[in-house]
Amino acid sequence: MAEKQRTRRLRKYEADPKLSTSAPSNETMQLLSPFGPLIAKTKLPSELIEKINLFADQHISKTESSEFMLSEDVVFGGVPSLADTVGRLISDYVKEAEGSQLDRAIYEVFWIVSQYQNTPSPVHFHSGDISGVLFLKVPDEIDPSQEERNYISGRKAGYLNFIEGNKQRFSKSLLSVKPEVGDFYLFPGWLLHGAEPFIGDGERRSMAFNATLKIR
Repeated sequence: MAEKQRTRRLRKYEADPKLSTSAPSNETMQLLSPFGPLIAKTKLPSELIEKINLFADQHISKTESSEFMLSEDVVFGGVPSLADTVGRLISDYVKEAEGSQLDRAIYEVFWIVSQYQNTPSPVHFHSGDISGVLFLKVPDEIDPSQEERNYISGRKAGYLNFIEGNKQRFSKSLLSVKPEVGDFYLFPGWLLHGAEPFIGDGERRSMAFNATLKIR
């Protein structure tokens, strides 16, 4: 039994060598991406987006950035509920990332982040085992010249940035994604991430959550 448990723990951290993509410059070369945290991206149903936005519309400021909790009714009400929908996605994530079966997700908090021009979310990490970000609204228009600027030089395009590791040759340490309404990202709570400020009209609105996982 002890040997079986050790093998299981090893497999939890062992990368799958079959997960690869072809090198554009050489069709016979496979590029493996076996190390580092797994980030999952999917879409949430428009019905849930509308439900969350209806709640948020009652609490946001029209001129100042703000953060506030989602109510239990918004999180757990409805069929399917937000909690159930996210739970199924977490279950899929755990299966892909660890080959494990999720028993249940214990949600710590769901909250809304409403931001206007020149408001960043500094690089940070979350509590719990797993976290997620759902984009609910995006700015009306971003200056294309900002999107083309280098991240390090202070790009103000409102992107979500995931950061892992150090600046090393032959290694990637930054994933920068443009917010799109309905896009939902799942990632380990310990993964450093932040959002750039943006220059433009409108609101960047997102939902985030933290959860602790019980695995079978």
